[in-house]
Amino acid sequence: MLTRKYLLPVGLFILMTSTVTAQFKLGIQMTPTLSTNRISAESDSLSLNTDGAGLRFAFGPVVEVPIQENYYFSSGLFFVSKRAGIETRRKGSNPGIPIRETYRLQYLQVPISLKLFTNEVGLDKKIYFQLGTTLEFNIEEEPKEEENFLIEDFRRFDSSLLAAVGVEYKLGLNTTLFGGFSYHRGLFNSVSDQSDLIQDLTLKNDYLGLDVGIKF
Repeated sequence: MLTRKYLLPVGLFILMTSTVTAQFKLGIQMTPTLSTNRISAESDSLSLNTDGAGLRFAFGPVVEVPIQENYYFSSGLFFVSKRAGIETRRKGSNPGIPIRETYRLQYLQVPISLKLFTNEVGLDKKIYFQLGTTLEFNIEEEPKEEENFLIEDFRRFDSSLLAAVGVEYKLGLNTTLFGGFSYHRGLFNSVSDQSDLIQDLTLKNDYLGLDVGIKF
């Protein structure tokens, strides 16, 4: 049974697909990602930096609704896994060994974007460009280490800027393969509660993805 935190994104997706009267395309997309984050904070005793990046993934159904020839409204409902990593050192001449904290985050994501297609650049091949934003709903958060003291809680809602480019290859009358690269840049601070040792902690999630999928 769906809990309340699932109802809003699922409802948005059903509403967008059920109210469309024009012909639309449905598909499935899988996206391995390189997930990282940006950090800014103030602390009298600690310095904070981003702790690298990690491999994650996103997948789910996509829907494309024609607006004009070669112009489509593109959306979907994706399960997205993200990584938040922080490296902490003491300030001063003897910073000691850095402390690293890593968090696993999971979201339900609804993209809201415009997808533009070129005319055929080869036999049954088109290039596409995609630009928009996403609505993201936090469904799970888990620290990787047993002891974490910097972040106590994450916000339930997030959003990111979406930009993508790729190629479509038409296999038949109704089947199309596509592949490309996408970049998601976090727009909001994903942290809602933090340690008293730091002030004004801001963490924004970004990821670069390799999009692969099929449409029918």
